[in-house]
Amino acid sequence: MAEWKTGEYVLLERVPHYWRGDSLPHIKRIMFRFVPNTTTRVNQLLAGEVHVVALLPWDRARDLAGAKGTRVAKTTGNAYEHVTLNERAVPAFQDVRVRRALLLGIDREAITKNILDGLAPVAHGPVQPVSWAYTDSITHWPFDAAHAKALLDSAGWRAGADGIRAKDGARLRFTLMTQAGFVVRENVAQVLQRQWHDIGADVKIELVDGTAISTKWFSGEFDAMLHWWQMPADPDLLLFFAADRTPPAGRNINYFKDAELSRLLVAADREVDQAKRRALLVPAQHRIAEQVPELWLYNVTRLDAVPVSLKGFRGNPTNTGIFWNVAEWEITP
Repeated sequence: MAEWKTGEYVLLERVPHYWRGDSLPHIKRIMFRFVPNTTTRVNQLLAGEVHVVALLPWDRARDLAGAKGTRVAKTTGNAYEHVTLNERAVPAFQDVRVRRALLLGIDREAITKNILDGLAPVAHGPVQPVSWAYTDSITHWPFDAAHAKALLDSAGWRAGADGIRAKDGARLRFTLMTQAGFVVRENVAQVLQRQWHDIGADVKIELVDGTAISTKWFSGEFDAMLHWWQMPADPDLLLFFAADRTPPAGRNINYFKDAELSRLLVAADREVDQAKRRALLVPAQHRIAEQVPELWLYNVTRLDAVPVSLKGFRGNPTNTGIFWNVAEWEITP
């Protein structure tokens, strides 16, 4: 570390006899600037004041489409955007027919096309294609408003004069919480609100500062929440879906309980052989897809703006970040 100016930048310099080999790193100096504002980051990139912008927001990718000397690297992430359904706060979510109806009522293909510019594929479960445990042979729930309405009818939720459904005197009403200032999420939340209204659900959007969301989800102070989970390299589904992993014991903030799923996940967690673990995690994924404990939207594809002249760059699907192999980076003329 050659220089550190609090709140502004950190300057790193190459050292001799690097542990990966004396020829590495190729780049002699790297400066990390602290620029929290997304617009400022993109503007500095376009002006040539910075060379790399990590985790470029989806809504800014189009701004760099024609930028000279810059390319947007796309990496399939080990994370997924979804809506958590708090069954403890909203009793209606305890009915699998309601959960399936809410998923069927979302046109996810349209969301990924129109809001994400096709940059992220639709997700059908918590395990993503980059994982060794992934299987696509699970139930998919394509957009089908008619099917969604039929499921709600079968569950006893009848549409009133205003189109909003009710059962036993209670309206199908809940609040969808998401992060304020996250443009893509705000846009997606508005689409969800409209599409769910079309099948008879009255949804209010609540925008919460990013620093406050973690406290709310951990304490269960929400009805439904639009956010993402970054999955570990080893697909620890136990933490997210086992009945005994509700906070503070885990991240089952759906408060979802399913004995068969919990049995599979506990068995998988105790197995060290990968092939045997996969044999348990595949049926677990089938069970999750059938029970729909949460509403999967799309893969959190990672976008990073890097120079065209940068060689050796390889995106990273995890939270480790893009600098995991920075020693191999090289700027060519």
